[in-house]
Amino acid sequence: MEEIEQHWLYALSAPMAALNGASYTAATYFESYDEDETDLKKWWGINNRQELLNMLSMADTGHALELKDAYWQAARCLPSEWPQVLEALTPRKRIQYEFARRTLGDCGQGGVRAWDLGRMGYLLRAGLRKGYLSIDESLWLHSRLALRARHYYNGWDRYLAGYLFGKALWNCSSASDEELALSLDRQGSEHWNRCIMMNLSHDALGFFASIPWDLPLSPPERPDTLQGGWS
Repeated sequence: MEEIEQHWLYALSAPMAALNGASYTAATYFESYDEDETDLKKWWGINNRQELLNMLSMADTGHALELKDAYWQAARCLPSEWPQVLEALTPRKRIQYEFARRTLGDCGQGGVRAWDLGRMGYLLRAGLRKGYLSIDESLWLHSRLALRARHYYNGWDRYLAGYLFGKALWNCSSASDEELALSLDRQGSEHWNRCIMMNLSHDALGFFASIPWDLPLSPPERPDTLQGGWS
């Protein structure tokens, strides 16, 4: 793949790079001359190649599924129909559906899928650094994430918004039903969320301008070593 195509793929995990001071363009997340600060064992329970490959299914079965129907309903319901939708929900689900309705205009019907896709992109880059994957394996698996991202979103702005909204929901996942609405309202001022937004706006505007959302991608052939796994 051309370098610019690879950069496009690595941009899927740009919010995590912005959070952790990593590289937007390095295949290994941190530059090879920098210390590897990733700890897949501590934070992900990943100790080897197979555990990393197994984790990639979260691209399809991760946290975003919890709000899949909420964004679908928010995109299709007339304002007059919305109260009836909410009436059939539990109090916690009602808060989540209202969150989806408020954020739909920024992230689109893809909702918070980017939260799962971005983190899987991070795992591929960190896994390459640790020797769990080859570069061709990483690029091919990244290309599968790219297909999903382009299916759910129509631009970087919506993708990045989806990631941030997903992170906000994850931050509040342990909040009680009584605390959830207020916790979500506070996420715009949460320290680490602000760090991501500020670093992206200060450091990455030129980077994203150089990799158009619809940039043609030509990934390598599927490696024989990945036959039968997640795709």
